[in-house]
Amino acid sequence: MISNILLNKGYGKGYVPKSDDSAMIQPLFPTANAAIRKAALDEVGFFDTVCKTSGEDLDLCIRMAKTKWELFFEPSAIVNHKHRTTLFGLLKQWYGYGNYHPHIFKKHTPRCLEIIYRSRNSMRGWSVLRIYRILGLPFPFHFLFFVTPFHILNVFLILSLLAILIKSHWLLMAGLGAWISCWLYFSGKAFFQNVILKRNARWIIYSLLRYILNWAYVLGAFFAGLKIGIISLEVTREETPSG
Repeated sequence: MISNILLNKGYGKGYVPKSDDSAMIQPLFPTANAAIRKAALDEVGFFDTVCKTSGEDLDLCIRMAKTKWELFFEPSAIVNHKHRTTLFGLLKQWYGYGNYHPHIFKKHTPRCLEIIYRSRNSMRGWSVLRIYRILGLPFPFHFLFFVTPFHILNVFLILSLLAILIKSHWLLMAGLGAWISCWLYFSGKAFFQNVILKRNARWIIYSLLRYILNWAYVLGAFFAGLKIGIISLEVTREETPSG
């Protein structure tokens, strides 16, 4: 989800503004590269032990955002990490990244449909729409949905597959046409710069790898959400399959 990105991208050295819009787009410092004052931990509490492999840092930052404590970004503080070297290892890692975020969403958000989408009018680049009631009745469960290029692309892809199943040529043409149009719109510039101008064919392999890993992330969050009674369609670390 978006919280997995170091959300102070675009900010220089200094305190990172807090977000009042949604817990799920709160600024985050991954604990793989962060130092936290003991006094802050004494006040807000320690890690949520439910989050075994991912999300404990997000939960902690959400709790800190509700207090006087601030996040300070120091760009010169760099930590080098050893990454997975096999496709299976990467898939397992990304699937795990998504596994515990639904728990955090349910923990910090009332029952509602929360839609998070790109907006130039928001300081952080994201706006939030919450629907608490339907036909006068309270929304019955937690539903988190990020409107992103990755999700839009796959909506059209699913429509195309559905068209094949029901043998609708018109729906298939419309779905594939929309999918190709979206792909060119979201990644056409990167394709032109890397493959056409730089003749970097490795970009195609990288793009496909990112696309597969994004699916692992989304499915990890989706299935984990179903286990605790919520629907979670999160954003991935990269918004587009273009890498």
